[in-house]
Amino acid sequence: MALEAVFFLCLALLLCGLCGRVYYRKEPAVRGRALLAAARVGAVAGAVALLWNPAVPAAPGGAPPSRYVILDASVSMTARTPAGGTLWEEAVERTRTLAKAGARLLLAGTAVTAWDPDSLDMAVPDGARSLLAEAVRVAAEAGAREVALVTDRRLGDPVATVSAARRMGVGVAVEPLAGPGENLGLARLLLPASPRRGETLRGSVEVEGAASVDSVTVTVAVGGGSRTSVRLAAPAVGGVATADFSLGAADAIGAGSHRVTARVEHPDAFPPDDERTAIVRIDPEETGVLLVSFVPDWEPRFLLPVLRQVTGLPVRGFLRTGPGRFHPMAAPPGGGRPEAVDASSLGRLLRRAGMVVAVGADAAALEILEPAAIRRLLLFPRDGGGAAAGGVTAGDPLPGEWYLDEAPPSPIAGETGGFVSEGLPPMTGVLPLLDAGGGVALNVRRGAAGDPAPALVLRRKGGRRTATALARGFWRWAFRDGAPREHYRGLWAAVVGWLTAGEPPPAGPGVRPAETTAPRGVPVLWRGLGYEGEEVALAVGDSAGGLVLDSAVTVPPDGFFATPPLPPGRYGYRSSAADTAAGEFEVETFTGDMLLPEVDPAALTVGADPERASFAGGRSLRTWPLAYLAILAVLCAEWLGRRRAGLR
Repeated sequence: MALEAVFFLCLALLLCGLCGRVYYRKEPAVRGRALLAAARVGAVAGAVALLWNPAVPAAPGGAPPSRYVILDASVSMTARTPAGGTLWEEAVERTRTLAKAGARLLLAGTAVTAWDPDSLDMAVPDGARSLLAEAVRVAAEAGAREVALVTDRRLGDPVATVSAARRMGVGVAVEPLAGPGENLGLARLLLPASPRRGETLRGSVEVEGAASVDSVTVTVAVGGGSRTSVRLAAPAVGGVATADFSLGAADAIGAGSHRVTARVEHPDAFPPDDERTAIVRIDPEETGVLLVSFVPDWEPRFLLPVLRQVTGLPVRGFLRTGPGRFHPMAAPPGGGRPEAVDASSLGRLLRRAGMVVAVGADAAALEILEPAAIRRLLLFPRDGGGAAAGGVTAGDPLPGEWYLDEAPPSPIAGETGGFVSEGLPPMTGVLPLLDAGGGVALNVRRGAAGDPAPALVLRRKGGRRTATALARGFWRWAFRDGAPREHYRGLWAAVVGWLTAGEPPPAGPGVRPAETTAPRGVPVLWRGLGYEGEEVALAVGDSAGGLVLDSAVTVPPDGFFATPPLPPGRYGYRSSAADTAAGEFEVETFTGDMLLPEVDPAALTVGADPERASFAGGRSLRTWPLAYLAILAVLCAEWLGRRRAGLR
């Protein structure tokens, strides 16, 4: 503690010395500059004191209570007990008893707040998880020496709670509560996010908890229509029971977005964890990024994950396995065997995709690519016939190994300018560029000698943008660790950025929720890719027609932002960016708080340590409102004084 005090004292002296230097060496000599300098020094010293946060002794007779009670206000406290009541009712009575003995009350729900015990009838246990470490810290800063935890002991941060108590020298004890009744919860519902027509819609469920039954039934429903039931063995204590299910053919359900709910059909002590919700989009209109490999190639293996990272959009890949037959490159999320699509189905997906990546395209591929009228195309042609899909005239592949040359000026030159000095692996199969359309973004030389040949061409015609790779073997960069792999990612991130510039990406018009089903108790995540740096209006209303959010948001550079958590329910939203968009999303009722294991009371018990009790007998400076008011008053006085003295 002494070293800490010396550090902040030295920091305060240094900053105050700089303030004096400004007024006596940099500023013009004006009347009252000593008072102005003193005001600046006072404000700086106050800010340093807040950083230090020492204990402030209370006035005689006004010492803060040394005992606090922290009431866990998470949703799991609403669980019913075998006696017919709830844990919350018992916890409130226990808290009032402790408060009558002189303890101060803190409520740990969605936030840590001080409460009057007589007003607890108005309190609502709404915390998504039991997180008590912050409440212990707040109690310690308020001068607590002992803390009593009134909780069901299903903590999400037991280690952090104990660490906070030990670090601040606070004693912690757990007030015992009656155990809740038996409970089974639906821990997970797994479904493919975007199944397509012709595919069987499969999924799985996971059940946790404990109950005095041998088996349990889970009912899965699609909207208000088809239902299916799954019977599975009840999980053992601390275990998980898993079962797969099928909702039938996606064609029978129909195209569009569908709300799927799964529910455990077993009455228990805690209904909020009995149901999970997911949204599936069958044969969605928006595909995001679609990669089609017309020949077996290593490029998709490394390019697909890069596209997912740099776009944040759904990415699907298909491999041509025969005439008019294309197989998915990944198994369906719900399990099962991936089903192939024909050329007409692939053509429909190409028309709906926001960006298409075509690998190994040849003359035969033009019959599929050209009718789709693709606006954003990243093309890896196999020969001159395939290069025509990108509006490029090229010849047959040239033999030999080709090494990068100095990058010419281009829209992505900021990324490619330093590639030649990195010793990147060579490329092969370079197609000679035969037209004079320009747009060269990368050059290569055979054997590091001879005339340069284009390896990447970027072209724009009207509203269409194409990037054509005239060399093969870019994947070799990603095959190596370190700088080559980073350059591989950087290159295609820059190319994708150029392809999608000028209009929002195909993740749906306007700003929208990142997920149509948001978890309870956490900020709602929104995506605004394509509107980075722009201010958009966002309005959210509940199912009753009330407005719960009406705000203007500037989209951050990464394209994602968050709004405060919302209560469980269904919401409608309207956003205004380049276009106006509207839709719906849902905040789940589910909380996994009751599925956490009970923590042993002995593991939460901590003895008080007077040597570490920094705020015993007083309060931390940060908890005194007068400290902030004093700093603001001094700053305002300095500002007024400077204006009266003619200083800016």
